[in-house]
Amino acid sequence: MAEKLVFHFEGALSDEHKMNFYEAARFQYAAARLMVKLAQFRATGSFVKNITYKSNFGILLDSQNDGSFNINTSSPTPEEGDKTFADLSMADLLAYISERLVEKGDEAALIASVNARRKVAGSKTDTIAETLADADVVVSAIAADPAARNALGPDARDAVERRIAEMDREDRLVARRSEISKIDAPREQKLISMSAPLVSEMAISLRRSASTLRVVAPDEDRRQSVLYLNRRMAQEIETAKVDREITPILCDIVQYNKESGWGKVRLENSVDPIVSFSIPSDLKSSLQGLLMDQMKKDKVYVQAYFVRDKANVPTRLIVVGILATPHE
Repeated sequence: MAEKLVFHFEGALSDEHKMNFYEAARFQYAAARLMVKLAQFRATGSFVKNITYKSNFGILLDSQNDGSFNINTSSPTPEEGDKTFADLSMADLLAYISERLVEKGDEAALIASVNARRKVAGSKTDTIAETLADADVVVSAIAADPAARNALGPDARDAVERRIAEMDREDRLVARRSEISKIDAPREQKLISMSAPLVSEMAISLRRSASTLRVVAPDEDRRQSVLYLNRRMAQEIETAKVDREITPILCDIVQYNKESGWGKVRLENSVDPIVSFSIPSDLKSSLQGLLMDQMKKDKVYVQAYFVRDKANVPTRLIVVGILATPHE
């Protein structure tokens, strides 16, 4: 059975069933290289630099239906006897890298959006959402109601679609945590350094051809969002650079949200002393308790990837480990 992924564009030229040829080609090239390398990684736990006839895993581009603009792909599902490093779908692997490369949405903006649209979402109460957990209840209702989803205004839609993708990714990654644990630190580093520039290339398609990109896995129990990008998010990805290596660093955790896995950290000797950080969903259960316990101390010793802007200034951290504080 073939595993399908849909890259669905909306807005700008895509609403006319068109895309800029160059941007579409750049997107498809980057997306194709990413998917082939993820298929190689699923099979062997590694990937090759150059894709050849033998290492091209036969991912097909399906014909599209009328709509905003869809790029439909079919990836061969591993069969019994096939070499497999990890029992993960292409959507699982795309969720894994997206969780590390895509910054989480603004909590305050999401709460404001769902409070403005909570009646459209079918809420039976006038209770105002005050926390992310409250907002997530409304977001889940919107996700299950196509009419409510379509009735959202542009700003609310961005906030809600972004959160739907985050929630779906977390559900997926938590469910596949056992297989994901096969991806050790060296493999994770290689995946991130390979994926980051390709996801950046994919983001080029949101310059003129479309306003948003949503990647969904339609063959699952429900259409699960794997990734959602709007133009602002795409610009951030294009200009950001994720370090190739993990850096151990002492820092002061000033804020952390248990629901989102997102927080803020104070760094010494940095242009901006307060930067955001996130813990990927598949690592939250193993790191969150330790992190919150370590927050009682002045400094927490974390292992993280730095995400930097074009001036090489850190803009956020991806925390993937916590170490014992030196001299404890």
